[in-house]
Amino acid sequence: MAVLRADGPVEPLFAAFKQKYGRSYGTAAEEAFRLRVFEDNMRRSRMYAAANPHATFGVTPFSDLTPEEFRTRYHNGERHFEAARGRVRTLVQVPPGKAPAAVDWRRKGAVTPVKDQGSCGSCWSFSAIGNIEGQWAAAGNPLTSLSEQMLVSCDTKDKGCGGGFMDNAFYSIVKENIGKEYTEKSYPYVSGGGEEPPCKPRGHKVGATITGHVDIPHDEDAIAKYLADNGPVAVAVDATTFMSYSGGVVTSCTSEA
Repeated sequence: MAVLRADGPVEPLFAAFKQKYGRSYGTAAEEAFRLRVFEDNMRRSRMYAAANPHATFGVTPFSDLTPEEFRTRYHNGERHFEAARGRVRTLVQVPPGKAPAAVDWRRKGAVTPVKDQGSCGSCWSFSAIGNIEGQWAAAGNPLTSLSEQMLVSCDTKDKGCGGGFMDNAFYSIVKENIGKEYTEKSYPYVSGGGEEPPCKPRGHKVGATITGHVDIPHDEDAIAKYLADNGPVAVAVDATTFMSYSGGVVTSCTSEA
């Protein structure tokens, strides 16, 4: 797969970006504006690359968005986190001990293939579902791709494409669907374009069940130990750096664009 790098002349890069991602703009003024935005994003890509020798950055589907547009569309977790804090939380006590230097739950058959939320602020549902998929498999069940759409359309505690939080999602599955989570195949994801179809609560196959969830202390060593001992966890991250990310391991994040 060809990767468009950020270190070439900007006009040909922009033309290649438009062709690759099917972009067109209604007016010459809008096109000129998006070219300037694109150029700014290529500058940021070079800055991120300098700080992350083990990762690559360049042209992505988000390269014609301003940082403000990207935040509005994809940074929705903080306000939902604050709302979730008002609910009683079960904080797990992680046993003392050192986590191994590395753990890869993909090799243990507990991670489904990469998915794409599209132009919908549903990252919270993908994080929650990925966690359930991993924990379900780690418990000895078949690895099963589960439905993010069920949460986007049916979870009344979150806001669909307007954002959400994983704790709310787990709570919704238990309280609103008696712990049942449907399979991806029986309730496929259709909100990639930003649409939020009404909930369809019947006619789907149950792929996993949960009885609740726990929260892990805000301690990276405890998180690593719990993950190594128990399986994949759900996390929320500041996605600013990922606006230009194309591959590798990010070791230096920034919240500034």
